[in-house]
Formats: sequence, C-alpha cells, structure tokens
Amino acid sequence: MKKPAFEFILALAFSFLMLCSFSVKAQWRPAAQLGLSQTAPQLQLNNLSGKPIDLTAYKGKVVVVNFWASWCEPCREEFEELIQLQENYGSKGLVVLAVNLAEMKPRVMQFLKGNGFSENAIEILLDRNSIVYKTWKARGLPTTFLIGKSGKVEGVWIGAIENIDSNEVKGKIEALLRQ
Repeated sequence: MKKPAFEFILALAFSFLMLCSFSVKAQWRPAAQLGLSQTAPQLQLNNLSGKPIDLTAYKGKVVVVNFWASWCEPCREEFEELIQLQENYGSKGLVVLAVNLAEMKPRVMQFLKGNGFSENAIEILLDRNSIVYKTWKARGLPTTFLIGKSGKVEGVWIGAIENIDSNEVKGKIEALLRQ
C-alpha cells in the first residue's frame, strides 16, 4: 500500500474513533467495571501543607476522590466544578479530595494562582509517584470516585464532570448524603 493511501486510512480510522468517543456519555459506573472491590482502596498522601491525609479519617462522610493534573485540559475545566461540589455539600458531609498526579507542589501552586483558586478551597493531595492512581485503577484523567459513608466505592466517573447540577451527579451525591 502506498504511503498516502495508508496515511488516509489511518486518518479515517482515527476520525472514526474520535467520533465514537464523543458519542459515549460520561456517567457513574460501578467499581466492578474497573476491577475494584467494593471497599475503597487505601489512600494516604500529603496535602499541599505537607500534612498526611488518610481516607479512613473520613468514614461517615461522602468522599469525592478526583485524580487530576494541571496539564490535563479536561481536569482544568472540571476543577471549578469540584470546588463548587465542596461549597454546595461540604456542610452536609461531603469531602472533595483532589489527587494531583505526579506534579511538584510549585507547579500545582502555579496552576491554582493562575486560575484564581484558593489552595484551601478543596483538599489537594500529591501523588508524586502515581502509586495511589495505579492502586485505584483510575482510567485516564480526570477520573472521579464517589465513596459512600461506609467506605464503599459507589461510583466511578471517567472523564470530566461538566455539570455538577445535572440530575445524574447531584442525584447520586444527595442520595448518598441522605443515607
């Protein structure tokens, strides 16, 4: 096959795959789809102040664990939504943990400052070696896990949460907060 024809076929295949990916609706998925057990994996990381944060300390609360990076455009767009979740539901028992993937604190601080976000708006944890990311079997960035009050993984959202006010996002979180 000649090179121009091969390149055309590759471009056509890539275009088809891109079209298919846009038609897939982001939604909460069961943890079993990712090969996770019902119980949330261990999560012990330092926050931006260097304080160790342990997921088990939040038993009895609903926890959103979001894996993100400052270089990831969908993550950047979603960050404000995560802060809004914390503001809307924090007083009702929700905690948002934003787990940064493999970036140094100065880079994270630059991202926050450059976008007008307070470093205390949500708890930012540093997964410098991506160990927690791998343990949680996250599928790309961003990936968000919803943990119920008992420590059970109640859902996984792959891709950016674009509207926290949607029935799908709000409904799932509010149902868990009522339990």
